[in-house]
Amino acid sequence: MTITDVTPQPTDAERFSHILAVQRAAYVRDGAPSLAARRSDLNRLKAALIARRSAIEEAINTDFGNRSRHETAMMELGGVVQGIDYLERNLRRFMRPTGRHTAWPMRFGTNRIEYQPLGVVGVISPWNYPVNLSLMPVVTAIAAGNRVMLKPSKFTPATNTVLASVLSEVFPQEQVTIVSGDGTAFSSLPFDHLVLPEAQKSDEPR
Repeated sequence: MTITDVTPQPTDAERFSHILAVQRAAYVRDGAPSLAARRSDLNRLKAALIARRSAIEEAINTDFGNRSRHETAMMELGGVVQGIDYLERNLRRFMRPTGRHTAWPMRFGTNRIEYQPLGVVGVISPWNYPVNLSLMPVVTAIAAGNRVMLKPSKFTPATNTVLASVLSEVFPQEQVTIVSGDGTAFSSLPFDHLVLPEAQKSDEPR
Protein backbone atom coordinates (compact mmCIF):
# COMPACT_ATOMS: atom_id res chain seq x y z
CA MET A 1 0.00 0.00 0.00
CA THR A 2 1.37 3.37 -1.01
CA ILE A 3 0.74 6.46 1.04
CA THR A 4 0.64 9.63 -1.02
CA ASP A 5 1.24 12.98 0.60
CA VAL A 6 -1.50 15.44 -0.28
CA THR A 7 -0.65 19.11 -0.05
CA PRO A 8 -3.60 20.96 1.46
CA GLN A 9 -5.05 23.58 -0.84
CA PRO A 10 -5.40 27.11 0.51
CA THR A 11 -8.90 28.17 1.48
CA ASP A 12 -10.59 31.08 -0.29
CA ALA A 13 -9.95 33.24 2.77
CA GLU A 14 -6.24 32.40 2.73
CA ARG A 15 -5.97 32.96 -1.01
CA PHE A 16 -7.77 36.30 -0.85
CA SER A 17 -5.70 37.42 2.14
CA HIS A 18 -2.47 36.67 0.28
CA ILE A 19 -3.54 38.73 -2.74
CA LEU A 20 -4.64 41.58 -0.49
CA ALA A 21 -1.26 41.54 1.29
CA VAL A 22 0.57 41.70 -2.05
CA GLN A 23 -1.55 44.60 -3.28
CA ARG A 24 -1.25 46.51 -0.02
CA ALA A 25 2.52 46.09 0.02
CA ALA A 26 2.69 47.38 -3.55
CA TYR A 27 0.55 50.39 -2.63
CA VAL A 28 2.75 51.23 0.35
CA ARG A 29 5.87 50.80 -1.79
CA ASP A 30 4.74 52.88 -4.77
CA GLY A 31 2.40 55.42 -3.20
CA ALA A 32 -0.28 57.33 -5.08
CA PRO A 33 0.03 57.18 -8.89
CA SER A 34 0.41 60.37 -10.88
CA LEU A 35 -2.25 61.96 -13.06
CA ALA A 36 -0.44 60.71 -16.17
CA ALA A 37 -0.28 57.13 -14.83
CA ARG A 38 -3.99 57.09 -13.98
CA ARG A 39 -4.94 58.43 -17.39
CA SER A 40 -2.73 55.85 -19.06
CA ASP A 41 -4.32 53.02 -17.07
CA LEU A 42 -7.83 54.17 -17.96
CA ASN A 43 -7.06 54.56 -21.66
CA ARG A 44 -5.33 51.18 -21.89
CA LEU A 45 -8.32 49.50 -20.27
CA LYS A 46 -10.73 51.28 -22.63
CA ALA A 47 -8.70 50.16 -25.65
CA ALA A 48 -8.62 46.57 -24.40
CA LEU A 49 -12.39 46.52 -23.87
CA ILE A 50 -13.10 47.92 -27.31
CA ALA A 51 -10.76 45.36 -28.86
CA ARG A 52 -12.57 42.54 -27.04
CA ARG A 53 -16.07 43.77 -27.86
CA SER A 54 -17.10 40.67 -29.82
CA ALA A 55 -15.71 38.30 -27.18
CA ILE A 56 -17.57 40.15 -24.43
CA GLU A 57 -20.84 40.12 -26.38
CA GLU A 58 -20.47 36.40 -27.03
CA ALA A 59 -19.61 35.63 -23.39
CA ILE A 60 -22.61 37.53 -22.03
CA ASN A 61 -24.86 35.83 -24.56
CA THR A 62 -23.51 32.47 -23.36
CA ASP A 63 -24.11 33.27 -19.70
CA PHE A 64 -27.63 34.59 -20.23
CA GLY A 65 -28.72 32.13 -22.88
CA ASN A 66 -29.89 34.95 -25.13
CA ARG A 67 -28.76 38.54 -24.58
CA SER A 68 -29.03 41.06 -27.40
CA ARG A 69 -25.63 42.20 -28.63
CA HIS A 70 -27.08 45.69 -29.02
CA GLU A 71 -28.04 45.75 -25.33
CA THR A 72 -24.58 44.56 -24.36
CA ALA A 73 -22.94 47.18 -26.57
CA MET A 74 -25.02 50.02 -25.13
CA MET A 75 -25.57 49.04 -21.50
CA GLU A 76 -22.37 47.17 -20.77
CA LEU A 77 -19.48 48.36 -22.96
CA GLY A 78 -20.91 51.76 -23.85
CA GLY A 79 -21.54 52.61 -20.23
CA VAL A 80 -18.00 51.69 -19.15
CA VAL A 81 -16.34 53.46 -22.09
CA GLN A 82 -18.34 56.64 -21.44
CA GLY A 83 -17.51 56.38 -17.74
CA ILE A 84 -13.79 56.12 -18.53
CA ASP A 85 -14.01 59.11 -20.88
CA TYR A 86 -15.72 61.17 -18.19
CA LEU A 87 -13.15 60.25 -15.55
CA GLU A 88 -10.19 60.87 -17.86
CA ARG A 89 -11.59 64.25 -18.92
CA ASN A 90 -12.22 65.45 -15.35
CA LEU A 91 -9.43 63.68 -13.50
CA ARG A 92 -7.15 66.71 -13.13
CA ARG A 93 -9.98 68.64 -11.49
CA PHE A 94 -10.91 65.71 -9.25
CA MET A 95 -7.32 65.43 -8.00
CA ARG A 96 -6.82 69.16 -7.42
CA PRO A 97 -6.81 70.25 -3.75
CA THR A 98 -9.78 72.41 -2.77
CA GLY A 99 -9.60 75.34 -0.41
CA ARG A 100 -11.68 75.64 2.74
CA HIS A 101 -12.66 78.58 4.92
CA THR A 102 -10.16 79.55 7.59
CA ALA A 103 -11.57 80.63 10.95
CA TRP A 104 -10.85 84.21 12.05
CA PRO A 105 -8.40 83.23 14.85
CA MET A 106 -6.38 81.31 12.24
CA ARG A 107 -6.69 84.00 9.53
CA PHE A 108 -2.97 83.97 8.75
CA GLY A 109 -3.15 80.27 7.83
CA THR A 110 -4.85 78.40 5.01
CA ASN A 111 -6.98 75.27 4.84
CA ARG A 112 -7.35 72.83 2.00
CA ILE A 113 -8.45 69.27 1.31
CA GLU A 114 -6.00 67.05 -0.55
CA TYR A 115 -7.62 64.01 -2.14
CA GLN A 116 -5.65 60.81 -1.61
CA PRO A 117 -6.21 57.14 -2.49
CA LEU A 118 -7.51 54.83 0.23
CA GLY A 119 -5.29 51.86 -0.64
CA VAL A 120 -6.86 48.58 -1.74
CA VAL A 121 -10.52 48.56 -2.76
CA GLY A 122 -12.60 45.38 -2.88
CA VAL A 123 -15.45 45.16 -5.39
CA ILE A 124 -18.25 42.59 -5.34
CA SER A 125 -20.45 42.74 -8.42
CA PRO A 126 -23.85 41.16 -9.22
CA TRP A 127 -24.84 39.04 -12.17
CA ASN A 128 -27.38 41.15 -14.06
CA TYR A 129 -24.97 43.51 -15.87
CA PRO A 130 -21.71 41.70 -15.28
CA VAL A 131 -19.39 44.00 -17.23
CA ASN A 132 -20.80 47.41 -16.32
CA LEU A 133 -21.43 46.66 -12.64
CA SER A 134 -18.02 45.02 -12.33
CA LEU A 135 -15.88 47.53 -14.17
CA MET A 136 -17.39 50.90 -13.27
CA PRO A 137 -16.38 50.54 -9.60
CA VAL A 138 -13.00 49.27 -10.80
CA VAL A 139 -12.30 52.21 -13.13
CA THR A 140 -13.48 54.69 -10.51
CA ALA A 141 -11.12 53.16 -7.95
CA ILE A 142 -8.26 53.23 -10.47
CA ALA A 143 -8.96 56.88 -11.26
CA ALA A 144 -8.77 57.60 -7.53
CA GLY A 145 -5.35 55.94 -7.40
CA ASN A 146 -6.27 52.71 -5.63
CA ARG A 147 -5.43 49.03 -6.10
CA VAL A 148 -8.45 46.81 -6.79
CA MET A 149 -9.56 43.25 -6.13
CA LEU A 150 -12.75 42.28 -8.00
CA LYS A 151 -15.03 39.33 -7.19
CA PRO A 152 -17.71 39.01 -9.87
CA SER A 153 -20.79 36.79 -9.68
CA LYS A 154 -20.35 33.04 -9.98
CA PHE A 155 -23.38 32.98 -12.29
CA THR A 156 -21.49 34.62 -15.20
CA PRO A 157 -18.50 32.30 -15.72
CA ALA A 158 -17.98 33.00 -19.42
CA THR A 159 -18.02 36.76 -18.89
CA ASN A 160 -15.69 36.42 -15.90
CA THR A 161 -13.18 34.55 -18.05
CA VAL A 162 -13.11 37.37 -20.60
CA LEU A 163 -12.86 40.02 -17.87
CA ALA A 164 -9.97 38.15 -16.28
CA SER A 165 -8.19 38.05 -19.63
CA VAL A 166 -8.71 41.79 -20.21
CA LEU A 167 -7.63 42.84 -16.72
CA SER A 168 -4.54 40.63 -16.69
CA GLU A 169 -3.57 41.99 -20.10
CA VAL A 170 -3.72 45.60 -18.88
CA PHE A 171 -2.71 45.43 -15.20
CA PRO A 172 -0.26 43.48 -13.04
CA GLN A 173 -1.96 41.42 -10.32
CA GLU A 174 -0.59 43.68 -7.62
CA GLN A 175 -2.60 46.56 -9.11
CA VAL A 176 -5.86 44.99 -10.30
CA THR A 177 -6.92 41.37 -10.03
CA ILE A 178 -10.10 39.33 -10.38
CA VAL A 179 -10.87 36.39 -8.10
CA SER A 180 -13.53 33.73 -7.72
CA GLY A 181 -14.72 32.01 -4.59
CA ASP A 182 -16.68 32.57 -1.42
CA GLY A 183 -18.29 36.00 -1.22
CA THR A 184 -18.48 35.96 2.57
CA ALA A 185 -14.76 35.30 2.87
CA PHE A 186 -14.09 38.08 0.37
CA SER A 187 -16.27 40.65 2.10
CA SER A 188 -14.67 39.81 5.46
CA LEU A 189 -11.23 40.96 4.30
CA PRO A 190 -9.87 44.19 5.81
CA PHE A 191 -10.11 46.24 2.62
CA ASP A 192 -9.58 49.98 2.82
CA HIS A 193 -12.96 50.26 1.12
CA LEU A 194 -15.51 47.69 -0.06
CA VAL A 195 -17.89 48.42 -2.96
CA LEU A 196 -21.18 46.54 -3.24
CA PRO A 197 -23.30 47.74 -6.19
CA GLU A 198 -26.91 48.50 -5.34
CA ALA A 199 -28.32 45.27 -6.75
CA GLN A 200 -25.91 43.33 -4.51
CA LYS A 201 -27.29 44.84 -1.30
CA SER A 202 -30.53 42.91 -1.59
CA ASP A 203 -30.97 39.16 -1.30
CA GLU A 204 -30.21 38.58 -4.99
CA PRO A 205 -27.81 35.72 -5.77
CA ARG A 206 -24.08 36.37 -6.04
